[in-house]
Amino acid sequence: MIYSSWTILFRVVKNTRKRLSSWFRSALKPGIIIGYFTKVVADQMHFRNTSLTRTAIAALLLCLSIQTFSACTNETAVKKTTGGYSYVPPVPAPTPVDSRVQNYSVTLLDGGGSKFADLIGNDKIVLVNFWATWCAPCRREIPDLVNIQRELRGRGIEVLGLTVEDPGRDLDKVREFTQKYGINYRIGFSPMEMFMAVNGKDPRGVIPQTYIFDRKGKLIDSARGFRRDFKDWVLAVVEQAEKES
Repeated sequence: MIYSSWTILFRVVKNTRKRLSSWFRSALKPGIIIGYFTKVVADQMHFRNTSLTRTAIAALLLCLSIQTFSACTNETAVKKTTGGYSYVPPVPAPTPVDSRVQNYSVTLLDGGGSKFADLIGNDKIVLVNFWATWCAPCRREIPDLVNIQRELRGRGIEVLGLTVEDPGRDLDKVREFTQKYGINYRIGFSPMEMFMAVNGKDPRGVIPQTYIFDRKGKLIDSARGFRRDFKDWVLAVVEQAEKES
């Protein structure tokens, strides 16, 4: 049976509204919802033949282009030189993460839960990475995060990945994903309200987002979106965190 592009888009909207909970719909942000929107479009592909019309293609490409550009940063690249890294700490110093975030509970993939405040500081430098299994830029960062965890663990540096997905619905999917990608760092689930509090006033709400805290829990620097120099940036910020700890 052949369905028009408008029928397909109608099914996407209908299924999206049906599957998303009310609290998630109230906090829709382009950077997060587009991944789910794209997945729903893929789910509908069996409703039509290969003659998908230009309208549906254009709509999907527009959404993908928004996600691609909004998920990249405009920061000056950090490079490794003979004298160290070409990293300049942010001026003024980063605004501390919203104090409400400290009291949110994070469900951990390996069982149990913990308040966010207990996951940072405690004489450890902690890199907190917000991500999702459907986020392509997030997947590009994972090999670097795996290497950082392996190489720096002995220096008291810890990587914590917080997915914005639902632990009630996506627990098994996230577990399978971590096994597939060989993730060797701790994984937890960030409540959407917590992510939005961390995100602050940024209207994009993009992921990935990375925050690096020193041994006392002070925010040293952060990155919103994908950085091509991600690993060099992390190593440079970690060095800065070690100096300030």
